[in-house]
Amino acid sequence: MKRTNLIFAAGLLLFLSPFAMAAGPADTASPVEKARASFHQGVQLYNEGSFEAALAEFRKAYQLTPNYRLLYNIAQTYFDLHDYVSSIKNLKQYTQEGGNELTPERRKQVSDLKQKLEDRVASVDIVCNLDGADIRVDDMSVGVSPLTSAILVNAGPRRIMAVKSGYTVAARMITVGGREKAKVSLEITTLVKEPVADRSKAPLLDAGTALAKADPPPKAPLRAGLITSGVVATGCAIATGVFGVMALNAKRDFNTQLARIPNTKDNVDSARTTMKTYAHLTDAFGAATLLSGGVVMYFLLTDPAPKKLSETKRSLALAPTVGGLLLHGEW
Repeated sequence: MKRTNLIFAAGLLLFLSPFAMAAGPADTASPVEKARASFHQGVQLYNEGSFEAALAEFRKAYQLTPNYRLLYNIAQTYFDLHDYVSSIKNLKQYTQEGGNELTPERRKQVSDLKQKLEDRVASVDIVCNLDGADIRVDDMSVGVSPLTSAILVNAGPRRIMAVKSGYTVAARMITVGGREKAKVSLEITTLVKEPVADRSKAPLLDAGTALAKADPPPKAPLRAGLITSGVVATGCAIATGVFGVMALNAKRDFNTQLARIPNTKDNVDSARTTMKTYAHLTDAFGAATLLSGGVVMYFLLTDPAPKKLSETKRSLALAPTVGGLLLHGEW
């Protein structure tokens, strides 16, 4: 870490000296001052091990004042972030812009770093069957097909993709080692589209037929609940009437047993039991009739089918029967 700190310190002195003389102490808000502050912050973050934050500060400083000396620091930070492709690109730009200004010591440092980078990158020749496709490596665009040269990628598993509007995405996973040269072929095909009907051969329709086919009348909603509850209500009403008649006959038989002399207690008890049984059944079916009638009323009132009063006539009534009530109506 001491060697790296010395490199950054030397770079800082070289970066600040010419601009400090040009800017002067009064130019505190100039881009040079802002770049100097970002560079100093980047060095501090780098020495703390916050490489991503340091990279952001170095790049910000370079955008404010494009001094080639910053490119070495950017390349070194990319190296520590294991992004060797970005590191080697910035190092190449550093040597091109630095030219004869690079000292022998710095050229030796650049050569050593370049040697490490070349051991950690691979070269991939990407071929696509369609021109104009966006070629991406790990979701980052690297060019448009056909590519004129091989693409440098970091060693390890890489995802290669070809993306073009209106076509399926072609993707392949590869694993490459340092200094390896690989070739990847990507084939993309047209998206499946629904066939368009040939309207030239369709028969002509008159206006009325066309409207009828284009906008069919809505179907009446199913009334299963209304029909079922109506059937249940009718059945309960009939059962109420039947058991009501039977309860009256049983009551008449019970009175006959009471008036008969001589008679036994068993005959009277039997007649009483029969009368009570039919009376209870009559009451039960009468209550069921009222309940199912309420369900019918609910379905009638909540029927969503729109109908005109002139077309539909609805009525509902309760009629007394022997031993109960009868619900009847029309809709």
